[in-house]
Amino acid sequence: MALATADSVFVGQQQCSGCHSQQHEAWQQSDHHQSMLPATKAAIKGNFDNVTFSAGLRTSRFFVDEGRYFIEITQQDKKPETYPVRYTFGFFPLQQYLLQAEKGRLQAFDVAWDSRPAEQGGQRWFQLQTEAVTNPDHPFHWKGYYQNWNSRCASCHSTNLTKGFDPQTLSFNTQFSDVNVACETCHGPGNTHVELVNSGSYTKVKTGLLPLPEQVDFVFNGKDPIARPASPPTDSSLALETCGACHSRRAELAEPKNTVPYHQQFQLSEVEEPLYFSDGQIRDEVFVLGSFLQSKMAQQGVTCTHCHDAHTGKTLLPGAQVCATCHQADVFAAPTHTNGHKDADCLSCHMPEQMFMKVDARRDHRFHRPSAKSENSDSPCRVCHAEESDGWFKKALEEWPKREGAAEDTYGNWANINQQLAQFNAEAISAANRLLLTGELPGLLQVALLDKMAPMQNPKFLQLIQQALSSDDPILRRAVAENLDAVAESARAGFVEKLAQDPAASVRIALANSLLAMPAQAREFSITEAIFAELEASLKSSLDHPGPNLGMAQLSLYQGDNESAESFYERALAIDSSHTPTLLNYAEYWRQNGAEKNATALLKRALEYDPDDASVQFAYGLALVRGKQLAQALTYLQQAQESQQSTPRFGFVYAVALWQKNRQDQAISVLQTTNGRWPGQYDIQITWAKYAYQHGDSAAVRHALTALKDNYADDPVVKQIAQLSGVALSEL
Repeated sequence: MALATADSVFVGQQQCSGCHSQQHEAWQQSDHHQSMLPATKAAIKGNFDNVTFSAGLRTSRFFVDEGRYFIEITQQDKKPETYPVRYTFGFFPLQQYLLQAEKGRLQAFDVAWDSRPAEQGGQRWFQLQTEAVTNPDHPFHWKGYYQNWNSRCASCHSTNLTKGFDPQTLSFNTQFSDVNVACETCHGPGNTHVELVNSGSYTKVKTGLLPLPEQVDFVFNGKDPIARPASPPTDSSLALETCGACHSRRAELAEPKNTVPYHQQFQLSEVEEPLYFSDGQIRDEVFVLGSFLQSKMAQQGVTCTHCHDAHTGKTLLPGAQVCATCHQADVFAAPTHTNGHKDADCLSCHMPEQMFMKVDARRDHRFHRPSAKSENSDSPCRVCHAEESDGWFKKALEEWPKREGAAEDTYGNWANINQQLAQFNAEAISAANRLLLTGELPGLLQVALLDKMAPMQNPKFLQLIQQALSSDDPILRRAVAENLDAVAESARAGFVEKLAQDPAASVRIALANSLLAMPAQAREFSITEAIFAELEASLKSSLDHPGPNLGMAQLSLYQGDNESAESFYERALAIDSSHTPTLLNYAEYWRQNGAEKNATALLKRALEYDPDDASVQFAYGLALVRGKQLAQALTYLQQAQESQQSTPRFGFVYAVALWQKNRQDQAISVLQTTNGRWPGQYDIQITWAKYAYQHGDSAAVRHALTALKDNYADDPVVKQIAQLSGVALSEL
């Protein structure tokens, strides 16, 4: 079968238009066509009529000179700098502009044009982020890593892109065959196709292009409320990968190529906060695939092109009309939403919007029912019922009329359990086990539960990850690799052997990262050298990002090469001086090597960049403890313990520090609070009981023993404290 391969040559969209004029014209109406274009009068949407815009510490002037577009930027107390606009980026509801910077970089300027109609608040310049980013020292300043087109944007906005990054000079020589998302992004390189057509050898089987995804038809059977597949659902992975390669939040394992399957070159981000709300609804920019894979539609074989035209990108019918192609409109007419409110339609309730970049509303693609836990996220119900209480929402949703024959809301149950596990609530483990053992949940939702249960005591966890290891879904198998540390050391060898042979690179790379975190045991496995060689190749393909440089530093330390490790740490910080994981890891490296001064300096930098990060607060607090500055340390340990990002360990360490400072009442109170937030943690509960006994607080002893008795009644330390305190566990 003659298909496009990695060795095929890209010919450009203009070549395609000669034979495929109808598709080419449709594509020219699409967002893909306008994903990125040269800065010409036809492409520019913004007002460059010598207008100025001021925000924070900066004034920008937009003007045209001899047909070329420029932005003059005047930083406070500095001389103006003028930059030519090389390309437009997007077009609606906003348009950004790419400016040429040093070392081959293109940078996305952070003042954008609001291209919505004036009556909707558009036709204006606006600052994308807060005014704080106008400070050149801010991590999100437009000249920095996070606004770099070459690393952060280019692979999904142009066709056949090669970054051309030189890690020694931190420079780019980025190339593409089409400036925008053109035909060959989806269909693959076209030279073989052109040769077959010109030679008369083209057939529907022998195309010279990437295979077109199969799409099953959906039909109504009698009075069924929902259309069903007319034939057994086909493997929809190809269709989802074609779009999902760019329309997903993912990490790159290699420089992306459209001839390579998704899980061989990407690791899809999991459904976890802060990317998603606890009920799975989108929160950050996750670009659809991770949302859609949570849906019943995806499980039934629905793909993007069931609803969207492949070339224009627009929905096949306007608004909620597209829903009625598979859902009987009269059956699903909302009986309690008969007031004709404009927001009471399928999309508003089942595809709620999140606003990104201040003006860009994007829809959730889970198609879930709002659950009783939706008040913990951005509930679509609040669009119309903004003044109601959480209790009102819960009651209303519980009393919502149920369609006759409707299945149990498995997804709602998942949302409730996921929220409880996020709070380390051990009481949710049994319900999670039952839900996971059915195998009915989409892989991403199973992974969310597995990840949260990994650090908790669960007698069925081994059974659950054995089930996941046998799954056809690489996302589930990857979760096994990522949670290898939760498997008893004596049982790991079998998992490692099987994971090392996994067909998906995303799984093997996850295994390598897990082994790197347990270096002593990693040396015992015969496959470690090969799996680490694959990890090294993957990391080296993305050294324009700080994360892979951090990964190479850790790999170098495993290999005993401290000099290289330091070099990679420094390069990561040269790319992004505010990269918190690198600052924390580099600080730990210096601590372990006895250079406490260097470690503290790095932690101070991290604190300056991200003063609200609980991990940074905690690490700096520990540094102060090591420096025998316990009083000052308590401030940072307290901040970490009280943060929304806190963990049980943060509460435990803060309580121990308080105890050492002779603040016993506070220590006991912190342990009680931590137990309330994360029930079932043995270290928290037993320390609470010990401190309460030693402090002579009989009421606190009884509270702690009450918390311990359900799971740890036979523990000898628990029995000893109960006996010394004169408390009968059976009577609690």
